Amino acid sequence: MVKLLIIADDFTGALDTAVQFVNKGIETLVFTGKSVTEATVSVSAEVLVVDAETRRMTSKEAYTTVLTLVRQALEAGVKTIYKKTDSALRGNVGSELAAVLDGAEVNQLFFIPAFPALYRTTQSGIQYIDGVKLEESSFGEDPFDPMRCSFIPEILRRQTDKKVRLISTEKEIPDGRKEEKEILVFDAVTDEDIRKRVRELQEKHCLTFLAGCAGFASFLPEVLGLTGSHHDKLDKTDCLFVSCGSLNSITKEQILYAQKKGFYRSTLSPVQKLCPEYYKTTEGKEFLDRLADTCKKEQCVEVDSFDIDGQENTMDYAKRRGMDKNQIRFSVCASHGKIVHYLWKHKVNMTVLMTGGDTLMGFMEEIGINQISPVGELEKGVVLSKLDWNGKQLQVISKSGGFGEEATLVEIAKQVLKKPKKWLKDEKTGE
Repeated sequence: MVKLLIIADDFTGALDTAVQFVNKGIETLVFTGKSVTEATVSVSAEVLVVDAETRRMTSKEAYTTVLTLVRQALEAGVKTIYKKTDSALRGNVGSELAAVLDGAEVNQLFFIPAFPALYRTTQSGIQYIDGVKLEESSFGEDPFDPMRCSFIPEILRRQTDKKVRLISTEKEIPDGRKEEKEILVFDAVTDEDIRKRVRELQEKHCLTFLAGCAGFASFLPEVLGLTGSHHDKLDKTDCLFVSCGSLNSITKEQILYAQKKGFYRSTLSPVQKLCPEYYKTTEGKEFLDRLADTCKKEQCVEVDSFDIDGQENTMDYAKRRGMDKNQIRFSVCASHGKIVHYLWKHKVNMTVLMTGGDTLMGFMEEIGINQISPVGELEKGVVLSKLDWNGKQLQVISKSGGFGEEATLVEIAKQVLKKPKKWLKDEKTGE
């Protein structure tokens, strides 16, 4: 029986949060959808994570979707609901938190947006990434969702008129017996800040309606009495295939570093990115055939979506085709989905690493499945999962575009390959 429902707004976020429970042996199910039924919550898993795909919706659509999920979950007997938010506060955070308050008909929602282990901290209501304000980080330069504000109350108020109250690390949780509905935003700079706040929430019996990123979620198993011994393991493969739909500057640094270290790199042209139907053409099929051959010869292959010199600018090409940002995003993810699907059908022995929740979602939509099983974390923010399709199993690694260090892709390759070549070994230590 499901004790905890987590509602995520994209696939990477769903897996980032699910793995916090999987790491402790707690059986956790992740699926995509916009409804929760009694049958869904009666499964053996104690934690159910729903990727509602609300990040790209309008504010109103996201509100309605979350409101419905909350009401359905409560009717089905779920005791604790956790609204998973992006650690960089992208998406419809304000409207979705308001939907939890309204759907549950409660007056307080407890929101801890920090994730200190990944250098996301909250001080005086301001979100920091790696020590700089959110708007000054790489997320302020995102081509689709640039974050122009770092003050959380202001971000929330753009989508809701619910009261937003800031709670510093020194303050106690205020009494909730008021008529006015409010979102309580808690500061946190360290894991200990979150740990203390979680204990206080437990003591005050306030662990029912919560919100935050994977950081806050990682402290919940103990206080919610969730336990288990369910474990799976990493399977080594011949090839690591990196499917990069993210345009985050951090991801670009990782792609370039991996190329320098010996990864075979292929950058998609505007046509290959924005025209999924290209892969039905003779030229597209020849491209896929060559790529499959490359994956059988090379240990590490990366296909990315960045613009390079000598190619037409993707946005200029999209403008000529009359495409808006959502159409661009969908097309890029659909194209990556078709590429991975082809490689899998042609029996490439690979682990697929996908950057960006939309990229993974594009692949799952391509093959028509809505469920995935998280296995564990290879490093913080890098989640290993397995999915089944037509009697076959594929090992997938997911990573948000803004997570990781320059050498992240190389370090992942060392872990997943059966026999990593010498060029993957650390230049200084030889390990």
